[in-house]
Amino acid sequence: MGTSAASSGAGSGVPFDPPWLDDVLPDIPGDGKPPLPEKPNNDGEDKPQPNEQPNRSPAVAPRARFSNARRNLGEFIRTGDREAFRSAIGHYSRSGMGGARRVANRMRVSTRSAANLFHVLQSTRDNSDPNISEWVRTLLARSTSAQDIVNEIIRYVAPNGGSVEENSCRDSMAFALQDLLANDPNVDLLQLGDESIWTLIESFLGYEASSRIYFDNGAYFENKEFSVQTVLRMNEMYDYLRADLSAQIGKLRQKTPNATRKQLQEIL
Repeated sequence: MGTSAASSGAGSGVPFDPPWLDDVLPDIPGDGKPPLPEKPNNDGEDKPQPNEQPNRSPAVAPRARFSNARRNLGEFIRTGDREAFRSAIGHYSRSGMGGARRVANRMRVSTRSAANLFHVLQSTRDNSDPNISEWVRTLLARSTSAQDIVNEIIRYVAPNGGSVEENSCRDSMAFALQDLLANDPNVDLLQLGDESIWTLIESFLGYEASSRIYFDNGAYFENKEFSVQTVLRMNEMYDYLRADLSAQIGKLRQKTPNATRKQLQEIL
């Protein structure tokens, strides 16, 4: 699998969530916005309100926040031990990211992008949103090649700035769409059934979760000691994360089988 550029990970004494995170949330396609937007819309509409009051200092990360996660990731890379991977993810969530709720908050660019992708693909199939239908007509008048459609879906749905989160979303969406095409080269990306859309969402979020872990622990993954095993283990990591996401999404689908876009954003 591919990944976004790695770093040494966020340090201690800094907020769990960077202050600019809300600024890079993707726009919601449709809803009166013009098709094929050429530049970001920064009018601030449809952005969720911060969970914390403006006058409250944000929670900051502890020292050595990723140390236990990295130790277990090292064991996983060396041996492929799935329990070591589970321990690494547990430490990453609890100590590194401040708990499951903060992980979900940190990933809100990813989850809004996933909800947007689901809405756009359903709307293109059902012809249920006039603005998205116009986007489809404009797209098909220009090109019908699968790669062009992939590129335009990403351009329309994903955030289009230069932050780590925005770059990661675009990369993850590209990987997920390319995987779908690799499995079925004749698939019509603008006429996907719900099962295929959910499969795509699972794949996208799996890549996003892997990318987040890789970014926060990237320097450790790039240790020359692990060079032979790393590619193999990164693929295994994605498979494990996607399997877990698939199980969770399956439960969510049972509870909310016909979720609206807003509900999707809340439950993903």
